[in-house]
Amino acid sequence: MKTSFTTLTSNRPRGLRAAFAALVLSIAGMAATQVAVSAKTIEAQEFIRTLTDRALSVLRDDALSNEQKAVRLESELGDCCDFATTAKLVLARNWKQFTPAQQEEFVGLFKDYLVANYRKNIDGYAGETVEITGGREESRGDYTVRTRILREGQNEVLVDYRLRKNDSAQWLIIDIIAEGISLVSNLRSQFQEIYTGDGADGILKAMRAKISHPQ
Repeated sequence: MKTSFTTLTSNRPRGLRAAFAALVLSIAGMAATQVAVSAKTIEAQEFIRTLTDRALSVLRDDALSNEQKAVRLESELGDCCDFATTAKLVLARNWKQFTPAQQEEFVGLFKDYLVANYRKNIDGYAGETVEITGGREESRGDYTVRTRILREGQNEVLVDYRLRKNDSAQWLIIDIIAEGISLVSNLRSQFQEIYTGDGADGILKAMRAKISHPQ
């Protein structure tokens, strides 16, 4: 059974487009209003604030082309996201069915896939702002920062960032929930369909094809 990868992220597309846009905006700089409640809240929200402050200087640099901005922001993306953890969450129980070599390749392809999608949103920045509206502690020591993205004349977009600390006790993004749609959950269901039909090799093949021929 061959499963097409051309419809990846097609389910409820508006929410997923918002998720990818949110990923760009989270590293692309917008004013954030901090709501401090606890030490963990302050720390998690400061993580998001620091990302936006660093990236603002890139977006506002008129001397840079969109391509140059994308390259600069990719560095920020690498610092703020835990691609390995997110990749494991996406594959869920199937992760253990991949060989170590396949796991390593999937993490790399997964990062390339997300980068390719967020690049599409670079030139879409139009002065949006982000308000941090709260947060909550999650299992495993995770923390979710709740925000809303505002653009004049358009409806707000509610975005949650789920964070987890790495081995160096640094907060990193492991999931983005835009308009109630989890990036991890949505991709997990689609990868599961591919895995059921074609296994680990099928997923890797589909990922390579998608990255080589983005829509």
